[in-house]
Amino acid sequence: MKNSIFILSISLFFIACKLNDKTPLLYGQWKGISWKVNGIESDRNAKSVKFQFNDDRTYSTSYESEAEHGTYRLTFGNLYTTGENKIEKMVKLATLNADTMIMDMNRAGTAEQMILVKTK
Repeated sequence: MKNSIFILSISLFFIACKLNDKTPLLYGQWKGISWKVNGIESDRNAKSVKFQFNDDRTYSTSYESEAEHGTYRLTFGNLYTTGENKIEKMVKLATLNADTMIMDMNRAGTAEQMILVKTK
């Protein structure tokens, strides 16, 4: 009986995680519209930030003359990206819906927030 309850509990946990998976909302092209540092709009060029998230868990991103591509995963509201030949990075997705993504970031102890909108 204990084994049955354990297996049922584990099964329900995985079903709940799958139902709460927002990864498909990431798929597509995103463009930055706002980049705040410590709650104040910064002089960084948010409009030059672009992301492409694919359903095969690959992504590409560009910011001004910089570009990166690699793999990603979304776990409990945190977006983890691993660029080719780079270490994994994490940002908190404060908002992720069909047309808006808000990334809460930490750059060496400084709070940053980027707002992106889906373009395709």
